[in-house]
Amino acid sequence: MTQLDGAAVPGQVTPGPVAPAGPPPGQPPAPPVQPPAQPSVGSPEYAAYAPTAPGFPSQAPPPPGAAPVGPYDPVPGAPYGAPDAGQAYNPGGYNYPQQPGYGYPVAPVAPKQRNPVMLWGGIIGGVLAISIVVALVVLLKDPKPAPDPGPDPVSTGTTDNGGTSSGPTPGPAPKGATFNVAWSAPKPANADSSNQMLGVWGTDKLAVRVDSSGIRAFNLTDGKEAWTIAAPAGSKELCTASYAANSKGVAAVSFNTGDSDCSTVGAIDLTQGKLLWSVKVSADRMSSPTLSVTENVVAVGGNAVAALNIANGQPAWQYQPRDKDCVLRGKAAGAQIAVSDRCYGTSGPKSQLVIVNAETGKPASTPITLTGNIEEVDSVVQDKPLVLLMGNGPQGDYVLPFDKDNKPGTQMSVKEPGADSLRLSGQNEALTRNVVSGTTLYVQVSGGKPGINAYDLNTGKRLWSANSGSTSNDMRLVAGTDKDGKVRAIVDQGYNKPARLVTLSPTDGSMSDLGTMTMPSSMGIGSSTSEYLVSDDGAAVYAFRRYSASDGPLTKWKK
Repeated sequence: MTQLDGAAVPGQVTPGPVAPAGPPPGQPPAPPVQPPAQPSVGSPEYAAYAPTAPGFPSQAPPPPGAAPVGPYDPVPGAPYGAPDAGQAYNPGGYNYPQQPGYGYPVAPVAPKQRNPVMLWGGIIGGVLAISIVVALVVLLKDPKPAPDPGPDPVSTGTTDNGGTSSGPTPGPAPKGATFNVAWSAPKPANADSSNQMLGVWGTDKLAVRVDSSGIRAFNLTDGKEAWTIAAPAGSKELCTASYAANSKGVAAVSFNTGDSDCSTVGAIDLTQGKLLWSVKVSADRMSSPTLSVTENVVAVGGNAVAALNIANGQPAWQYQPRDKDCVLRGKAAGAQIAVSDRCYGTSGPKSQLVIVNAETGKPASTPITLTGNIEEVDSVVQDKPLVLLMGNGPQGDYVLPFDKDNKPGTQMSVKEPGADSLRLSGQNEALTRNVVSGTTLYVQVSGGKPGINAYDLNTGKRLWSANSGSTSNDMRLVAGTDKDGKVRAIVDQGYNKPARLVTLSPTDGSMSDLGTMTMPSSMGIGSSTSEYLVSDDGAAVYAFRRYSASDGPLTKWKK
């Protein structure tokens, strides 16, 4: 294993070269192409990237007892066994502890033991935290249960409890503080406009943005670049990023080594700005592996399910399918992995869903039989307690919440009569389209007047809908919640006008103003352009841009 600067990591055993993965099972050979020149084995260029820890064997010896072993080689020709296809929703609780947030502390604080999420002004995504696709992600505190939010005082905007909204009512100008642009990080030189944001991490001093070209850290005080990690030699680009870093400031990414094979995973030290190690996880190709980081392991979910020792990249465990003719689909979910399978020739259920402990590889739930023809786990909406988006159920796609003991709750269809299907984001995506707080799921919606819908996860019923009041004015859900578990949104007021930063009442969706944000003429709040985060103290707002080549990577507002 080598550091980014080429120095050896103490105690690392250097493996031999790992053979590249072949084409996906059951697919005809691809026509000859002229690949870009790759570094030869043993060359300095190869050493700069070559996996620095031994990968998992393609077949592991039989395990003692019920211990999990290596990944299963999918059945040739089986449609379910195609390489991990990523999210069906285009890259995107329940009376439980709340999502840890993207939060920038005002002053440096000593990290506390926690699952790997960082806290950025809101409580985001479950305990472990971007990828919009992508994933969300960020600070170093143990998430604490957020209280069920109580009603807000109403300033402007009304909704009704019948599930529809009349939008903000005309009235006095928004009240509250004024947030002015403090700084905008400049566009990187020679940036490729196709490089999409994959995830967001943070520390007490840095904001870290991951895209397909590499990783860039910015100082919170002035926006200046602190360090960069480019896609290393031997890789074409970064594929995916973990939703969060752990309390030691270690996060994870996967690399595309060619032919969309993203089965090489690396660990990133956010304090040093270095790639600690990299390892090829599976002999089979993985197109979009999902990653999460705990204190001890990097968990990997895809058409192989496994974990790596966070210290050195050595295999921690590999998941063994329940039958030799089963193919897997895993989604990393903080300290757990949700695994659905499809089995052929077995006497048991053809498909099951099981929750696996990310640190041990052992089942953490009773298996759930899936009855849809190709029913499978699609994405992780929240990791603790678990909320999943399931695909291709007998009645279509649905949201499946779990309690703290991983017992499933009421299924909620993403399709409402007379409305467009909800488009939910998963933790592997960089742009947030939904937030869970208490027993409520908040979802950003478009079509007609942009707005936010609230759903009761106990019943699956819509509670209310709030909108921007105009078909031409956008309304953007802010990632995470405030310290009281309330969700926030940014409401467009029109061209060259300041945007409103508001909280939404959990009771009826009515809006209370936190302040206004000056919006440069070149910046919009569109749902597909930026990921918005609010600092823990509420004094700053951050916008991470989906494409840094056109707009720059990051802007900070301060009141």
